Amino acid sequence: MRVTLTVDHTRHDLDVVPGRTLADVLTTECGATGCHVACSDGTCGTCAVVVDGVVIRACLMLAVQATGARITTATVV
Repeated sequence: MRVTLTVDHTRHDLDVVPGRTLADVLTTECGATGCHVACSDGTCGTCAVVVDGVVIRACLMLAVQATGARITTATVV
């Protein structure tokens, strides 16, 4: 599935498997170093990012749900 994300002011047009988490795509496809996955269930908060002004746990959100979003990681904050 085609996904467009703006991550830390850089636009990314990606082909993403629908079941992949936003955290996985941010770290492997977008090179985001400010998003880390430690628990994979949202409890630790190391994957927290800002998606369109709302802080979310990227390990709990699918990448396809963020299509068209502006995402800010801890790298830019």
